[in-house]
Amino acid sequence: MHTVSLGTLRSLILRISIMSNTPVNTVLLAEDDRLCLELLQRVFSQMPEPWQIHAAPTGIGALALLDAPHSPNPFTLAVIDIGLPDMSGIEVIAQAHQRAPKLPILVSSNIQTEVTFLEAIRAGAHGYLLKSDSDVALVNAIERVLRGEFPVSPALARFLFKMAGGPAATPPSNAAFKLSSREQELLQNIANGKSYISCAETMHISLSTVQTHIRNIYRKLEVRNGRQAINKAKSAGLIRM
Repeated sequence: MHTVSLGTLRSLILRISIMSNTPVNTVLLAEDDRLCLELLQRVFSQMPEPWQIHAAPTGIGALALLDAPHSPNPFTLAVIDIGLPDMSGIEVIAQAHQRAPKLPILVSSNIQTEVTFLEAIRAGAHGYLLKSDSDVALVNAIERVLRGEFPVSPALARFLFKMAGGPAATPPSNAAFKLSSREQELLQNIANGKSYISCAETMHISLSTVQTHIRNIYRKLEVRNGRQAINKAKSAGLIRM
């Protein structure tokens, strides 16, 4: 994976095809892969109207851009990757949807599992694209979501038929809740609203150690994101709310 440095993207604003006296649409990108970012830049350059891109390589950075006083209010669109380095894109979608309920949110990801697809839609995504989709397909999906439609990559369409045919299968509930004291402490901090970076500072550990703990927590609790982990740990009496 070709990543973009945090310093480069923290305040990155790419102006694409901006024409005088023409309203400019604004898109929030949560993407850490340089090649994918360049792909999206090319896609938005093909749009019939001018676009301004505000990009961040992390979930925390994307949410900060969404909250920043100087940010466009509101953004026209958000495009969020699932595999961000600091937090799950599902959590970013959920928080972005909570803060800006009317903001159209598209997923752009290499992940095409049923569980991730359903979680993204339930978190507030209005469409789900694959990074392998063609430029034409991406342009079409952007135009459709702005019209209030819900574009989905053809490779994922089968999941919609499964959803229509019956309730989604629920994960097994017999997970062995053997969290270490540090994992419980970390999950409690996250449940209290702290970011990964704040947890690292509070617990005097590195951000990479926090991420390792998170992966272990998800594995032990058999969950896919922070909200599920918190709910399951709360039900098991491992944390307090």
